[in-house]
Amino acid sequence: MRDSQTAETPSPKSAEAEPAARDDHPLIVCCASIPDRRWRWFEPQFADRTRWEFHYATSVGLRAARIPYVSAVAQTYQCWRAVRSAKRNRAEMLITHDPRVTFRAARLQKAVGARMPHVAWSFNFDSLPRGLLRRMMARSFAHVDRFIVFSSFERALYHQVFDIPISKIEMVYWGVGEPAVAQPESPIESGDYICAVGGNARDYPTLMAAMELIPEIPLVVVMRPQNAVDLKIPPNVRVRLNRPLDETNNIIKFSRFMVLPLRGSDVPCGHVTLVNAMFLGRAIVITQSSGVDDYIHEDVNAVTCEAKSPEALADAIRALWNDPERSARLGAGGRRFAEMHCTEASTKENLDRVLREFGVGTDDPSPKPESNAEESLLP
Repeated sequence: MRDSQTAETPSPKSAEAEPAARDDHPLIVCCASIPDRRWRWFEPQFADRTRWEFHYATSVGLRAARIPYVSAVAQTYQCWRAVRSAKRNRAEMLITHDPRVTFRAARLQKAVGARMPHVAWSFNFDSLPRGLLRRMMARSFAHVDRFIVFSSFERALYHQVFDIPISKIEMVYWGVGEPAVAQPESPIESGDYICAVGGNARDYPTLMAAMELIPEIPLVVVMRPQNAVDLKIPPNVRVRLNRPLDETNNIIKFSRFMVLPLRGSDVPCGHVTLVNAMFLGRAIVITQSSGVDDYIHEDVNAVTCEAKSPEALADAIRALWNDPERSARLGAGGRRFAEMHCTEASTKENLDRVLREFGVGTDDPSPKPESNAEESLLP
């Protein structure tokens, strides 16, 4: 799952801060499409009973090869390194982040007979594959042991699309630590404004059309360059491209509230942005979508409106802009929801439970699922 300019994963953990892991601790191999090689997920918190090895499925680092960043070739190569290491070093679990990484790692795992449990964390598609690719993915996903998704909608969706047994798909709330905010005592952007943040599955044309209807309300939007292509931007909108996460959080924190326009009523994206805004105490105006129903409660932490309607979005924005007390109440409700369901501690607890269910780092290991390597699925 991707959102704004950052990966939808917990904050990077520095390898320098890790407790020492013993050589006899069980090994967990983790493969993720994250370019930051400082990212160590929850390794420090589990170093007392597990060892971790990380592979970053983004680039092979060979300039002469001219392999595009995050290309399928580079990602497959890094997945192969992860699976090969997991087999050679008798890892007790393979964890992948990003469904495309899961797909490639699962194919390679089956091909080489690496028979450790495979857990697909952050399993989220912003757009579903079709045709042959969908069938290939479904075939590979049959060999994955657990899928962690961030919405109830996705459980039913991926069960239907990929024929994954529903018992293998588990919904947990997206959890994160307290958001880091650049210069937290003063705003980066001047004046009074609302904000919009993120890149995946956003309906910025509808938002821009809505802002034309409410020229008296300023908007600051942080997006990716591709979101801005052919986008008609009204005079009351300031666009910022690829801002660092802490600066983006400053923009959210000092806004009146955040607007999250999704491109449809069944979009399972935006969880990172939602949770960040809640932790920062901001109310949310959001497209009605079954993909975020687990997080959004009408008039408790958000205001919803129908998809692809500039008029409905403009009305919702204007009404909340003109009611600061309601905006503050919804922001406080969002903060309570995030503190109850979406903390980094809750994600750690979920990971700990999954490890114990598979007998990783426990004194009473469960039987490990077996993989079949009768057929090569190498790309």
